[in-house]
Amino acid sequence: FSDEELHRRVNNEWCTVDSLRHVVLIIDLWLSKAVLGEQDPFHPIALPPTFMPPKLPGTSIDPDARPTFDEASEVLRGRLATVRTSIDKLTPDDLERAIGGHAKTVGGALCVLFGEMTAHNRFINRDLDIIEGSRSS
Repeated sequence: FSDEELHRRVNNEWCTVDSLRHVVLIIDLWLSKAVLGEQDPFHPIALPPTFMPPKLPGTSIDPDARPTFDEASEVLRGRLATVRTSIDKLTPDDLERAIGGHAKTVGGALCVLFGEMTAHNRFINRDLDIIEGSRSS
Protein backbone atom coordinates (compact mmCIF):
# COMPACT_ATOMS: atom_id res chain seq x y z
CA PHE A 1 0.00 0.00 0.00
CA SER A 2 1.19 3.51 -0.72
CA ASP A 3 1.54 6.14 1.98
CA GLU A 4 -1.41 7.96 0.43
CA GLU A 5 -3.57 4.83 0.69
CA LEU A 6 -2.55 4.24 4.30
CA HIS A 7 -3.63 7.80 5.13
CA ARG A 8 -6.91 7.50 3.21
CA ARG A 9 -10.12 7.53 5.23
CA VAL A 10 -12.64 4.82 4.45
CA ASN A 11 -16.35 5.44 5.08
CA ASN A 12 -15.53 8.65 7.00
CA GLU A 13 -13.64 6.66 9.63
CA TRP A 14 -9.99 6.77 10.61
CA CYS A 15 -7.32 5.97 8.08
CA THR A 16 -5.07 2.96 8.71
CA VAL A 17 -2.34 5.09 10.30
CA ASP A 18 -4.84 6.73 12.65
CA SER A 19 -6.19 3.31 13.62
CA LEU A 20 -2.65 2.22 14.52
CA ARG A 21 -2.24 5.42 16.55
CA HIS A 22 -5.46 4.63 18.39
CA VAL A 23 -4.26 1.11 19.24
CA VAL A 24 -1.17 2.75 20.75
CA LEU A 25 -3.49 4.84 22.92
CA ILE A 26 -5.49 1.75 23.92
CA ILE A 27 -2.33 -0.01 25.12
CA ASP A 28 -1.04 3.12 26.84
CA LEU A 29 -4.37 3.63 28.61
CA TRP A 30 -5.42 0.10 29.58
CA LEU A 31 -2.03 -1.48 30.23
CA SER A 32 0.48 1.22 31.05
CA LYS A 33 -1.84 3.57 32.94
CA ALA A 34 -4.58 1.33 34.38
CA VAL A 35 -2.59 -1.84 35.08
CA LEU A 36 1.01 -0.63 35.50
CA GLY A 37 0.07 2.70 37.11
CA GLU A 38 2.24 4.95 34.96
CA GLN A 39 1.29 8.61 35.37
CA ASP A 40 1.71 9.71 31.72
CA PRO A 41 2.38 6.62 29.61
CA PHE A 42 1.04 8.19 26.43
CA HIS A 43 3.23 8.30 23.35
CA PRO A 44 2.93 11.63 21.51
CA ILE A 45 1.35 9.90 18.48
CA ALA A 46 -1.40 8.26 20.56
CA LEU A 47 -4.86 9.13 19.19
CA PRO A 48 -7.81 9.44 21.57
CA PRO A 49 -11.28 8.36 20.38
CA THR A 50 -13.38 11.05 18.74
CA PHE A 51 -15.61 11.45 21.82
CA MET A 52 -12.59 12.62 23.85
CA PRO A 53 -10.52 15.78 23.45
CA PRO A 54 -7.60 15.32 21.01
CA LYS A 55 -5.17 16.39 23.76
CA LEU A 56 -5.92 14.67 27.04
CA PRO A 57 -5.02 17.07 29.88
CA GLY A 58 -1.76 16.23 31.61
CA THR A 59 -0.54 13.91 28.86
CA SER A 60 2.26 14.01 26.34
CA ILE A 61 -0.16 13.35 23.44
CA ASP A 62 0.51 15.62 20.47
CA PRO A 63 -2.80 16.23 18.66
CA ASP A 64 -0.86 17.59 15.68
CA ALA A 65 1.25 14.43 15.26
CA ARG A 66 1.27 13.15 11.68
CA PRO A 67 3.39 9.99 11.75
CA THR A 68 4.04 7.89 8.70
CA PHE A 69 2.81 4.31 8.59
CA ASP A 70 6.34 3.10 9.37
CA GLU A 71 6.64 5.43 12.37
CA ALA A 72 3.25 4.43 13.78
CA SER A 73 4.05 0.74 13.18
CA GLU A 74 7.36 1.05 15.03
CA VAL A 75 5.69 2.63 18.07
CA LEU A 76 2.97 -0.04 18.01
CA ARG A 77 5.55 -2.85 17.80
CA GLY A 78 7.20 -1.46 20.92
CA ARG A 79 3.86 -1.25 22.72
CA LEU A 80 2.99 -4.84 21.72
CA ALA A 81 6.34 -6.00 23.12
CA THR A 82 5.41 -4.30 26.41
CA VAL A 83 2.05 -6.10 26.37
CA ARG A 84 3.80 -9.43 25.89
CA THR A 85 6.37 -8.80 28.62
CA SER A 86 3.72 -7.59 31.06
CA ILE A 87 1.36 -10.50 30.38
CA ASP A 88 4.17 -13.02 30.76
CA LYS A 89 4.85 -11.72 34.29
CA LEU A 90 1.24 -11.93 35.51
CA THR A 91 0.07 -14.48 38.03
CA PRO A 92 -3.55 -15.51 38.65
CA ASP A 93 -3.54 -13.31 41.77
CA ASP A 94 -2.37 -10.35 39.69
CA LEU A 95 -5.45 -10.68 37.47
CA GLU A 96 -7.71 -10.19 40.50
CA ARG A 97 -5.85 -7.11 41.76
CA ALA A 98 -8.18 -4.15 42.11
CA ILE A 99 -7.57 -1.07 39.98
CA GLY A 100 -9.52 2.13 39.55
CA GLY A 101 -11.98 2.84 36.80
CA HIS A 102 -14.77 0.77 35.33
CA ALA A 103 -12.56 -2.26 34.61
CA LYS A 104 -12.21 -2.82 38.39
CA THR A 105 -9.43 -5.45 38.14
CA VAL A 106 -6.26 -6.08 36.14
CA GLY A 107 -8.10 -8.93 34.39
CA GLY A 108 -10.97 -6.58 33.54
CA ALA A 109 -8.59 -4.01 32.08
CA LEU A 110 -6.91 -6.68 29.98
CA CYS A 111 -10.31 -7.83 28.69
CA VAL A 112 -11.00 -4.28 27.54
CA LEU A 113 -7.51 -4.02 26.04
CA PHE A 114 -7.78 -7.23 24.04
CA GLY A 115 -11.37 -6.55 22.99
CA GLU A 116 -10.37 -3.14 21.64
CA MET A 117 -7.29 -4.50 19.91
CA THR A 118 -9.38 -7.23 18.26
CA ALA A 119 -12.00 -4.75 17.07
CA HIS A 120 -9.44 -2.34 15.63
CA ASN A 121 -7.61 -5.18 13.91
CA ARG A 122 -10.90 -6.01 12.15
CA PHE A 123 -11.42 -2.35 11.19
CA ILE A 124 -7.90 -2.01 9.81
CA ASN A 125 -8.17 -5.19 7.74
CA ARG A 126 -11.65 -4.26 6.50
CA ASP A 127 -10.41 -0.84 5.39
CA LEU A 128 -7.32 -2.24 3.68
CA ASP A 129 -9.53 -4.74 1.84
CA ILE A 130 -11.74 -1.85 0.65
CA ILE A 131 -8.71 0.18 -0.46
CA GLU A 132 -7.25 -2.83 -2.28
CA GLY A 133 -10.62 -3.51 -3.92
CA SER A 134 -10.88 0.07 -5.11
CA ARG A 135 -7.59 -0.31 -6.98
CA SER A 136 -9.19 -2.61 -9.50
CA SER A 137 -12.32 -0.47 -9.94
